[in-house]
Amino acid sequence: MKTRYRLIRRGVRGGGFYCVDNNTGKRTSLRTGSEDEARQIVEAKNQAQRQPVLNLQIAKAYLAGTDNSITTRTWRQAIESLTATKQDANRERWLRVVKDRALVPLLPRVIIETQGELLLRVLQTGTVSTNVYPLLGVCVCFCAAHRVDFEWWLAAAIVPAR
Repeated sequence: MKTRYRLIRRGVRGGGFYCVDNNTGKRTSLRTGSEDEARQIVEAKNQAQRQPVLNLQIAKAYLAGTDNSITTRTWRQAIESLTATKQDANRERWLRVVKDRALVPLLPRVIIETQGELLLRVLQTGTVSTNVYPLLGVCVCFCAAHRVDFEWWLAAAIVPAR
């Protein structure tokens, strides 16, 4: 089977490594100057193409190495943890978030298994207040639960790559 991705190094712009999709010809920066790291990233992309069923299990194994509960943490648990840090009116507002009908399909889901389509469906189902405050809060909560920078996560997880 022919590999989908290949590694190239461009001499311009500091000689960075790029991954080229052989199907589309699209080139993306690997944001590393290390050839070893670049090769590992490209090999992982090719392996993901060969065995897509194992991708989630492999990802869970890697993530569990840093946080054992990451593979079982639900959106409800994350929101409840965030709510526990709030006081007075903010706490009441967060308690209302959990009761929002639009968020019901999201709450029992394991965070790392949540598909982008479900988040979009929640946005489409909810009202303006659902979409602006609670869902944004849920995303912030997700990032806090996984020690991820919110702006980076929002860009990487929701906004599709160009």
